[in-house]
Amino acid sequence: MRKQEKRGFTLIELIVVVAILVALLLILVPRLTGFTSTAAEVQCQQTRQKVIEIYSIYQIKGTPVSGEDLLANKDDLYFASKPKCASGGELTTKDLGEFGIAITCSKHGTSSSSGIVDGKETIMANSLIEALKIYQGLSIDDKKKEFGTDHLSNDILRNYVKNKVYGGQWPEMDKELVKKAKKSGDYYIQAFYNNNEINSEVTESNTIIYASKNTSSYYVDMIYNPEDKKWYSGKGGISIVPAKGTKNLWEEVKGKMTALGWKPVE
Repeated sequence: MRKQEKRGFTLIELIVVVAILVALLLILVPRLTGFTSTAAEVQCQQTRQKVIEIYSIYQIKGTPVSGEDLLANKDDLYFASKPKCASGGELTTKDLGEFGIAITCSKHGTSSSSGIVDGKETIMANSLIEALKIYQGLSIDDKKKEFGTDHLSNDILRNYVKNKVYGGQWPEMDKELVKKAKKSGDYYIQAFYNNNEINSEVTESNTIIYASKNTSSYYVDMIYNPEDKKWYSGKGGISIVPAKGTKNLWEEVKGKMTALGWKPVE
């Protein structure tokens, strides 16, 4: 009988197969890396939130514990092991006074007692929300005692948050971000609440988060966009004081930013 010949691969066929495998790897590896990165971020978010939940439980029990003790898992009292970020990010905590605590990961952002947030900007927005809730839930006498008045204004709400949450001074903006915006000096992240909407719910539509070297002027040159979570800047400054009758302050300010050609700070 005639032996059946076994045909091997030619060099060209092998090169084609290798090229296809390389192409598949180039497509799949970034995706797999992305999945791994996303999983690590979710894990870190869950860890930060768990720390906040334990903090809240001890507050309710009347035996307060500090964020530092929780992150250190002092005396192994609070967790099976010390809270960690799977990606190696450093976890730090900030006491927000009456608004609880914030847990920040150097790689994945911040969580606070008010909910998952992205950083200093949203912590401040959430602090305004909580401050207004406190104000609205008080009697007239208690409003005068806690806020010094029963007639709320932007300045009073700002000062309340600045003193209660930030210890009397607005948080400083990252100097690298200031540099990228082609600015110089110390910029402080602050909040403005629409005077036309006093006593209404604090939302993105009637609150402006901005950064300025001046802590008493509302003519500013850096503004946070809550829609894409980026800082914007450009030529000239913008007044964030609302026009008479303005209901949606953010849309008004965003229109000014667009007119001046402001761009994201990147």
